[in-house]
Amino acid sequence: MRHKSIAELLIAGGRCVLEERETQADVVVTGDRITDIVRPRSRPTAQSIDASGCWVVPGFVDLHVHGGGGADFSDGTASAAQTVLGFHAAHGTTRVVASLVPAELDRLRRTIDVLSNSRLPGLLGVHLEGPYVSPSKRGALASAYLRLPDRDEFGRLVAGFEDWVRIVTLAPELPGAADLLAAIRDVGAIPAVGHSEATYEQTLAAIEGGARHITHWGNAMSGIHHRAPGVAGAALFDPRVTIELIADGDHVHPSVIRFVVEDLAARGQLGRLSLVSDAIRAAGMPDGPSRVGDLAVVVRGGVASLPDGTLAGSSLTLDAALRNVMRYAGIPLAEAVSLVTRNPASALRENDLGELRPGAYADVVLLDAGLNVRTTIRSGKTAFDSSPAART
Repeated sequence: MRHKSIAELLIAGGRCVLEERETQADVVVTGDRITDIVRPRSRPTAQSIDASGCWVVPGFVDLHVHGGGGADFSDGTASAAQTVLGFHAAHGTTRVVASLVPAELDRLRRTIDVLSNSRLPGLLGVHLEGPYVSPSKRGALASAYLRLPDRDEFGRLVAGFEDWVRIVTLAPELPGAADLLAAIRDVGAIPAVGHSEATYEQTLAAIEGGARHITHWGNAMSGIHHRAPGVAGAALFDPRVTIELIADGDHVHPSVIRFVVEDLAARGQLGRLSLVSDAIRAAGMPDGPSRVGDLAVVVRGGVASLPDGTLAGSSLTLDAALRNVMRYAGIPLAEAVSLVTRNPASALRENDLGELRPGAYADVVLLDAGLNVRTTIRSGKTAFDSSPAART
């Protein structure tokens, strides 16, 4: 049964993931909030969803999404944004931060304006992935739009949208980066280190200056060498930063994914790690030509790359990332779920997302035995339902 607007709803008969434990329970939803977690079928309600045979988990939160389903947030239209959100909702993602690649500053402002005024459910704000990043580590960011850090220019870029800008990725080794980092903090956004060839020492200095996040760990950054730990090493070793990881097995080797998970878990710091999709418009689309911003890319076997072989975003979704990390790192479902729910919500300081508990937003995903998404509920309303009745 499809519920578009729900006064009270009982999600009944499923096995719930609560924090890092699993239990048989029913979830009571009133309006857009979870109001109770109760013993199975202990209270009747007029409307219910039968979750028998399903895992019931919080809605996924993706900190780094460019596009999907043939559309991209950088297209700068509400309809494109709606397509992206709908595509990812079908894979369990209820909240996203829209990642924007570098472009002309006026174009970036227009895109932020459109997104901020779209009022689309599930959109938490924007992530500016540049333009203040290193040309040598640009990845699939167009070099024509990269700029040196400029605090005043950044202020003009985000003026009027300060509450909407959630994450800004910068390269701390560039001149002026320290002032830019302070400006990012001043508007309430999270400064993130990425697309950077910074040394270990430069990265630690940025963290000391307030950087609190690492954009797609291991990719487009100075890596770990036994005499030069680089950005990647500083990110692992400093508990003050949260870390993104693209768990598709292509951006980061499965053995390295296992290493990162095991290392953080052994130090009691797995809460710092969030899986992200870094999905582009090609996600969910057939192989062939596509683009990231103004750059042409080709997708082969689901892997997007520039003509020189540089990886260009991904076709990953968070349900696939969840399955992958369990396979690569051998961790249980409850622990893996935190990497796509509570951890990214915490990184954003969104206290009412990422958990099944009274008072939290009613963002709920039903997964079948194979961990495929059956139903996605956002704020008490069905955003996706794979049942035959919903498809007719």
